[in-house]
Amino acid sequence: MIRDIVICAVQFIILVFCQVFILDNIYFLGFINPMLYVWFIIMLPFATPKWLVLVSSFVLGVCIDVFSADIGINACVCVLIGFIRPALLNAFSGNIDNVTFQRPSVSSLGLKNYLPYMALTVFIHHLLYFLIENFSFDEILTTLLRIVLSSVVTIILILLSDMIFFKKNE
Repeated sequence: MIRDIVICAVQFIILVFCQVFILDNIYFLGFINPMLYVWFIIMLPFATPKWLVLVSSFVLGVCIDVFSADIGINACVCVLIGFIRPALLNAFSGNIDNVTFQRPSVSSLGLKNYLPYMALTVFIHHLLYFLIENFSFDEILTTLLRIVLSSVVTIILILLSDMIFFKKNE
């Protein structure tokens, strides 16, 4: 239990650091803004209580907002992702009460189940983030392009990171 808390805390710090100091400074072609920090919510252990998922999501969003000079966008979107996470997990991994593994990953769920769960979570996150950020229909095509391209890059980064850090079954 203590080990899991320490691991989650370290992952939280690393992902916030990577997002704020590395990925927020990457803005390819004016359209691609990778947001790897959402991976923290995606990979929270299955046994994490719902209230703790929501609190963790909120704290993650606030940390990103504070360092990125956004005003509540990340906190809002992260809490929503934390709220819908159990439904997405149930949809793509079956009954999560009977799982023998600790965290959702390619090695634990298999690519067939993990990819749709992770991709849909990332897409919903990016959709809400960019729609709230733009908050206008003036440049809807540009916003949609940003949503799709940023989602694709984020999905690739999460898959690569997942395959590097979760090589074997847990």
